[in-house]
Amino acid sequence: MRFKSVRQVQKINKRKVIIHSVIQFVLTLLLLFSSFFIIGVPIGFIVPYVALFIVVLYLSNKYADKTLRFYKNKEGLIFVDLGWFSNFSYILATVTRLIITSLGMIIRFEIPEKIGIEPGFTFSLFGETLAMFIVVTIIFDFLLIYGKAALAGMHKRMLTHYKLILSGKEIIKEEINEESK
Repeated sequence: MRFKSVRQVQKINKRKVIIHSVIQFVLTLLLLFSSFFIIGVPIGFIVPYVALFIVVLYLSNKYADKTLRFYKNKEGLIFVDLGWFSNFSYILATVTRLIITSLGMIIRFEIPEKIGIEPGFTFSLFGETLAMFIVVTIIFDFLLIYGKAALAGMHKRMLTHYKLILSGKEIIKEEINEESK
C-alpha cells in the first residue's frame, strides 16, 4: 500500500500574506479578549501569553527554513509550501476557542435559565462549570498563541526568502510540476 503526499502549494503574494497575517492576528486578539472578559481568565495570564508568543515567534522564525519549500514554475512564478503542522494547529486552536467562547457566553449570560432549561441538568457533566471552562480556555489559549506565533514566524521568514529570491541573492533549486498546483 502506498500513500501519496498532498501538498498545499500556493503562489507567493506579499500583500496577500500580510493581509492573511493581520486577519489571523485580529481573530487571535478577539479570542484572547474573550478569554479575559467573557470566560474570566485572570488578567495575570497575559504575561505567560506574551512570553509564549515571543518565544514561539523567535523559534519559528529561526527554524522555519526546515519547513518552508520554495518552487518555481515554467513562467517564473514563485510558490511556497508552508507544511501542514502550523496551519493545522492554528485552525484547530481557533475552532476550539470559538466553541469554548460560545459555551462560555451561554453560561456567563445564563441563557439556559432564560429559556427555561435547568442548568444543573444541562451542565451536570462539568461539575464546577465556570472553573472548568477557565482551565480549558487557558489550555486552548496557549495552543492558539502557539499556532499564531508559529505561522507569524513562518510568514516573516517566507517574505525574507521571497525578497532574496526576487533580488537574485537566493536561487530556487526545485521546479513545480503543473499538475501539483
